[in-house]
Amino acid sequence: MPGNALDKKYAAALLIVLVVLVCSVTADCAQASIPMPYTNEAFLKLNGAIEKVNPPPLVVNPGENDLNVKNYIDAYRSAFALAGFDYERSVMKIINDIQFDRYRLNRATIRLNGLARELLRVHVKTGVNPKKYLSKDCAELLIEFRSLIQCNMKKYGGC
Repeated sequence: MPGNALDKKYAAALLIVLVVLVCSVTADCAQASIPMPYTNEAFLKLNGAIEKVNPPPLVVNPGENDLNVKNYIDAYRSAFALAGFDYERSVMKIINDIQFDRYRLNRATIRLNGLARELLRVHVKTGVNPKKYLSKDCAELLIEFRSLIQCNMKKYGGC
């Protein structure tokens, strides 16, 4: 009898620990599905995560471009997830806000703008189709963003 009570207490404690673990993992995953907000706190979290993940620089080598692009995107997905944000949703949010001029300039928007343009350069330089490693919506928006940039360069001149 006394051993049985101890087993029940142990099982109850184990159940509580498991519930807490599941809740914390679920909360982290839920947060990682949101785009990065344009706050200084989010900016600092992302920079810390990028330092930890240390994404590889993109090296353009014929025959290796496919793998290099995949590794590049996976590294940034990991960094954003570590910071609690979704990489593709963050890129899509900043591109939409750039197109419709719906954001205020701050460190977070400057960083996201740079990352979106860098992602675009990755695909232009390597020739890897954005639809290969990005979601359909993100890839199509990135292609549309490229067209907008090209149009603006023709219209206003570029570097």
